[in-house]
Parts: sequence; C-alpha cells; structure tokens
Amino acid sequence: MTRRFACGFLLIAAACTEQATAPGDCPNFCPGGSIVIQDSIFTAIIERDSSFRGYVQGYQAEAMTAADLPGVQSRAIFVLSTMITRVAPRPGDTATVPIAVDSSRLRVTMVRRNRATTNLWLKLYSIPITTDSTTSFASLDPNFTAPPIDSVNVDSLLARPLITDTATLRIWGDTIQTDSAGHTLITADSARILTLFFELDTLQAPFVVADSGRVGFGVRVTADSLASAAFGTTASGSNTPTLLWFYHYTIPDTLSTPDSVVQANGIRVPQFDSFVFDPPLAPLDSNLAVGGVPSARSLLRVALPAFLRDSFDIVRATVILVPVAAVPGSPADSFTVQAHPIQTDLGAKSPLSLGPGGSVVVHPGSADTVRIELTDLVRLWAVDTAAATAFILGQDPEATSFTEIRFYSSRTPALRPALHLTYVKRFPFGEP
Repeated sequence: MTRRFACGFLLIAAACTEQATAPGDCPNFCPGGSIVIQDSIFTAIIERDSSFRGYVQGYQAEAMTAADLPGVQSRAIFVLSTMITRVAPRPGDTATVPIAVDSSRLRVTMVRRNRATTNLWLKLYSIPITTDSTTSFASLDPNFTAPPIDSVNVDSLLARPLITDTATLRIWGDTIQTDSAGHTLITADSARILTLFFELDTLQAPFVVADSGRVGFGVRVTADSLASAAFGTTASGSNTPTLLWFYHYTIPDTLSTPDSVVQANGIRVPQFDSFVFDPPLAPLDSNLAVGGVPSARSLLRVALPAFLRDSFDIVRATVILVPVAAVPGSPADSFTVQAHPIQTDLGAKSPLSLGPGGSVVVHPGSADTVRIELTDLVRLWAVDTAAATAFILGQDPEATSFTEIRFYSSRTPALRPALHLTYVKRFPFGEP
C-alpha cells in the first residue's frame, strides 16, 4: 500500500514538471490568428480645409524682423512713450521747473540673427512719432533712404576684446565689448542674444517739449548676403527696446542756498513697436496659408473612417502636406508649424485644445514635403467619438516675421493633404 502511494506521487510530480527549454504549446488556451500591420495613405479623408488671417498682429508679436534679402525688405520700427518735461525741484513743491536733456542711451536686443552672414551692419534711423499700425513700408521709405543717425558693425563689435574690470561690471552688470564710437555690446546665451547700446546726443535724438519727448526709431540691417535679424518687443518682456534720457534741472536759489543743478535720468519703453516689409503678402487663396503678418492659420477637418474606431488600433499617424513653393528668407528665419487640436469646430474661431498635437520645423529655401506626426491625436479621435476630428495649423512664433508657408489644399486633388496611417486589427483575445 505504501509503495503504490509513493509511485502515484512520483507520476503526478513528473507530469507537472515545467520544461523551461521546451517551446510553448498551448493550443487549447492561446487565441488563434496572427497580428497583421497595415499601412495606408488616405488621400481623401481631409476635407473642408480653409485658411484665415488676423490672429496675431505685428505690434502684438514677441519680435520684429529687419531683413535685407533678395526680393524681400523688412524694417523694425518703434515709437517711445512720452517723457516728463518738468519736475518739482524739492519734495512738496507745487511749482515745477523744466528739465534740460543732455543725451540719451538707446538699447535694442537682437534675439535672432543669421550667423552665416558676414559684415552685418545695424543702422538706426529717425521715423515720425505718428507711426502706428496703419503705417506702410512705402510711407517710411523716405526716412530709411535718408542718412542713418547712427550705425554699428555687429561683427566688428563681436571681435573686440571683452572688458571685465570691476568698474565695468558694477556699471553694466556684465562684461561688455565697446568701440571708439561709444557702442556697447552685451552677449547672453552663448552669444545667441545680443544687447546693443547706442549713445545718442541731442541732434541724433532731439528732445522736443511740444511732443512730450516722444521719439521714433527704425532699424535696418545690411550684410554681405542674407541679412536678417529680429529684435525684442514690449511683448517679449525684458528684451523690449528702451531709451534712457539723461537730463538735469536747476533748483532755484533761496536766501541761504545758491542755485544747484541736479542730474537725473528717466527710462522709457515703446508705446508702439512692429515692423514693415515689402512686398506685402499675397491675399489668401485656395491654398492653405500658415504664418505671415497678420498671422494666418489653417483649419483641416478629418473624416476618420468608421472601421478605424471599431476594430483597429492606430500604430502611427502622420499628416502629409505639400508646399506650394519654398519659403523665402534666410536660415535664421526658420520656424515651427504646429498642429493644434480643437475643442469644438467653430471655423476660424475654433478654440484650441490642450490635447496632443504635433509640430515640425520649416526651413526657408526648402520646398520639401512637410510631415507632422499626429499619432496621439488620431488615437484620441478613435476612442472618443465626441471629439472634433479637426486640427489647426499655426506658426510658432506667430507674426514675428514676414515668413509664410502655403500648402496645397483639398481643392488640388493631386497634391492635397493626406493622412498616412499605420494600424493593426485588434487581436481576438477570448475567441476559441
């Protein structure tokens, strides 16, 4: 009896022993079928696409572009806010005395430039204080064809030695480079951002009491080739242009105190800044426009096939866009095209969603096909039947340059936008 029980136990143990080196064999429990990946370019599911302009104006942008390129001219412009003309000589005085301006210091920050250019010149011009958003390139052309009030060769200034003494650091807060004309340069972010200072006298920047000290400037750049640079604006925060007025005023004498002169200064920022360019952008047409000033965006609607929702999983999704032509500009003018999902489809006023999107960098001079990966967004559409299956193409940053790209729309069947999808049929778990 004991021997039979022991043998039975050994047989059971042998039958349940795991064979780690043997291949798997479970025909009664593993699902049948195989994974088949399919790859298709859907050329007709993007429909009712259109463009709209006017989202961001030039005076609302974070930068203003100055460029001298084949076929394109652009100039940065800004008008400084009003300055005080009188001051109370002593605390509590109700009577005021006039100020007398001695000089001024203009600061501009170059936030983008084409480093491939050589002999880059920055030229400063006087423009009317009435300059505003309605001012055109043509109306300012006489001001920019007049002699500049000052100019500096940026490359020469960059080649000069750094001044690092303690007095310089105390006054400027950083190391500087300067030239004999009084131009000062401070570099930041590995010389990507350049801050330039111009020392101006009262002939270069006259203080007109009747205008409350308002003054306007324009910036033009030239180089051996492909001159292009962008300057910070009030929207950029700390990179905004500033004008520091240096002035003095006299405290009238009394019986016990003779006249005394007080030195002071006051800083002003632009009340308006933007840029003008020529030629102007072409009107919107049947193609899809992205960028430019005022900025244009394009809305693309996608008719997602029902079978992708019901029985397939999205592996990858890429939108394919064919440019109408290469983007004009220099290598420094590259920008990002972003695909934003929308909350609901309201046409031009469709609110953007914080959901997944995609982006791609566009380089001027290239007319290559543009591809933007939208895998996460299309997966979201496949599982959320209430989601708006549409997205908006926009430029980043917007309205900082004249650069604009146009893609063929669904009105051009041979070159229309397409959606490249890689998908797989859901595995039949639980089927015999």
